[in-house]
Amino acid sequence: MSQSPGQERRRKLNPDASLVLVGIRGCGKRSMGFVAATALKRRFITEDHYFKQITGLTRHEYLKRFGSQEFQQRDIEVLKAMLDEHRSRCVIECGLGSLTRPVQEHLRLYSVTNPVVYLVRDMDRIQSLLGLEDQAVKLLCEGDPLHRTCSNFEFYNIEDRSSMSAQLDDVTPDRRSVGYSFKLKEAKEDFTRFVRFITGANVDHSSYDSPFVLLETPPENRSFTHAIFVRSSEMTAGNVDLCELESGGDAIELCVDRWDAEMPKTVSKQVSLLRRSARAPIIFSIDASSSGIGSGALSPAQMRNLYFRIVEHGLRLAVEYLAMDLDQDKPLLIEAIRNRGMTKIIGQNIYESSSRVTWDDESVLSRYLEAEKLGCQLVRILRVATEREDNAAVAKFTNKIHSLPGEHPPAIAYNVGNLGRTSQVFNSTLTAVTHPAIKHPTDDGKDPLITSQDAVQALFQCYVLDPLQFYILGASVAYSLSPAMHNAAFRHCGMSHTYSIPESPSLTALDQLGRDPHFGGASVVQPWRVQVFQKLASKSRHAEAIGAINTIMPLRARADGTMFPLQEQASRRNQAGPVLGWYGENTDWVGIMTCMNRNLSPRNAISPLKTTGLVIGAGGMGRAAIYAMLRLGCRKIFIYNRTLSRAEDVARHFNSWAASQVGSTEVVHVLKSLHDEWPSGTCHPCLIASCVPADPDQDEPPANFEMPIQWLESPTGGVVLEFAYKPLETPLLRQMRRFRSEIGRPWVLVDGLDNVIEQAIAQFELLTGRKAPRRLMTQEALRNYSGENGQFDEETIQARLDGVL
Repeated sequence: MSQSPGQERRRKLNPDASLVLVGIRGCGKRSMGFVAATALKRRFITEDHYFKQITGLTRHEYLKRFGSQEFQQRDIEVLKAMLDEHRSRCVIECGLGSLTRPVQEHLRLYSVTNPVVYLVRDMDRIQSLLGLEDQAVKLLCEGDPLHRTCSNFEFYNIEDRSSMSAQLDDVTPDRRSVGYSFKLKEAKEDFTRFVRFITGANVDHSSYDSPFVLLETPPENRSFTHAIFVRSSEMTAGNVDLCELESGGDAIELCVDRWDAEMPKTVSKQVSLLRRSARAPIIFSIDASSSGIGSGALSPAQMRNLYFRIVEHGLRLAVEYLAMDLDQDKPLLIEAIRNRGMTKIIGQNIYESSSRVTWDDESVLSRYLEAEKLGCQLVRILRVATEREDNAAVAKFTNKIHSLPGEHPPAIAYNVGNLGRTSQVFNSTLTAVTHPAIKHPTDDGKDPLITSQDAVQALFQCYVLDPLQFYILGASVAYSLSPAMHNAAFRHCGMSHTYSIPESPSLTALDQLGRDPHFGGASVVQPWRVQVFQKLASKSRHAEAIGAINTIMPLRARADGTMFPLQEQASRRNQAGPVLGWYGENTDWVGIMTCMNRNLSPRNAISPLKTTGLVIGAGGMGRAAIYAMLRLGCRKIFIYNRTLSRAEDVARHFNSWAASQVGSTEVVHVLKSLHDEWPSGTCHPCLIASCVPADPDQDEPPANFEMPIQWLESPTGGVVLEFAYKPLETPLLRQMRRFRSEIGRPWVLVDGLDNVIEQAIAQFELLTGRKAPRRLMTQEALRNYSGENGQFDEETIQARLDGVL
């Protein structure tokens, strides 16, 4: 049952408002509640625990002692009190009480001020997990949709690929094992992003803060971005290969073109599947034409009500963007925009081929200004092209908008259909594109015909974008996997760039290469991370905090010789021009943070008071590891290095940084000897990063380090990241496998290839401004790696892909 049009569902709420989870048994409220509480750093309150706290009895004990009627009345009273007494800074799990009418009425009022999230899950999975008979399932199915009426958000809890076939206790925690699994790993990432989005926790609290980082800059603020267009009917028919959608677009547009009683749940699941596969913003749109939901025999009033029920459902799903037709009922448009929450509204108008309106007509600009006045964050105006000249006309219209004084919403304006492809290539913002992973049974004349690769290739062929040269620079780069990863990604994205190892890599060569107008950027590895740091004209705050870089990018000049500001530099990536200086960034910490986040179990969720980190090595990678731990919230980190003075230098550096950034004067502590006991009164580390290089650098030893056993007494295990990958099987990893099998604690081991791949993915996006093809880059790294046992076979490559992606 959906909400009726006009029923208020506020979503722009106080960021500290408590988040409530509702849903039937088995939908995942307890596990997702723990994930949400960890992500938002809030107290987690469960109905069962609170009931016992108030009554002194468990719910089962109370029911047995007082009977069902008294229990139900008391349960409702306690649940209401739980909600009312914890209106801020909490995550609250509502159990069976949410199926009663009084509690549902209370939740409807509660959702005016607080996010109430309805969790949905496959009923077959719930039946399997709970061991239910068919009759019990039928009763659950009847009560479940009632939760939609008393909530303002909805999340479909889809299964982790690994947990579908294995439980955590039945598999090895070794990431290199084919049987590796991590229960809730993917669901944890999905729900963390969801709750941070709906609460606004990620607004103005970014971990990146750079115009060059894709996660920092929304697609409408970047150049030549694309949205992969997917119809809900195509997904229902199984015509979409979801795994392949992880690249080829900066966003995914899900167009709802069918609707019936089962579609709310179906669309909720489709949005969750797309989020997991693509890891990109979702644009939610509705096809109200004769080929879409408007094909039925509905009156105009019925059609209007249906349209806004679907709009309401899209807003419930907290999609990043929702497109609404400007021809729809104005009061309901205004209401939807007012209750959009964090979702950005795209005001849309499509001019059919039968329309006599041209791009030159004043009515088109008026429609754009009308959408702005309504409060739309973006405006999309499309026209079915009838002649090639329409492509020049839309360019004039776009220029007219750009010439308007003041700030205005980004405009998405192009022609659709076969004759409109030129304008699609040159439209800069969120052009709808198709994808090889989508099989189209029919063509309605409006759906996109070109892919993102087609569009980017055309921009290079038209000299809008320029082929650039990228390099890797360092002392030991002959076996680097970066050229294979980056060149494969360039080809996949339609870019004409090249990535290579210079014939004579040196700092002198860097000075020469880095002033070439076609220099696109470089990866910098040991021993030059710190030396190049001193040559930069500008650097990110992350590179500044770490004191080392691994990526440089050109800072280009205007015709008058002055330097473009950073925001414009970011939009001019993939274009050649005079180089005045370099911008420095560090993606090592991003790779480390990703590996840690992915592999930390819920039991080892980072707490500033309890979590301890340990870093071995005081070089550039060790600095990046400390910074990654600090960004994750760890506030007690120990460092060991063979040369004590270097460890002390690093500790001083970060303690000075932390004093001004996180309000703590001592976050990094030095361990002086491998023979020392672990410092008393301090938790043993559950985050361990071994940053000892495979190739000795000055006074650094080779990667033959083994961990003192007395430092490995974390009762819940943790994560060990080994950054050496030549050889892949290091003494530390061999030691940890032996130790883990002897002790039985759940240590997850991550070898050096994972971080190499993750930092390269971040680096590719930084250098090009394009979304990285993660799966392809991972495959290229694994296929080109040759270790102590030769190259990986296809079975091993597939196992590692399944474990990481």
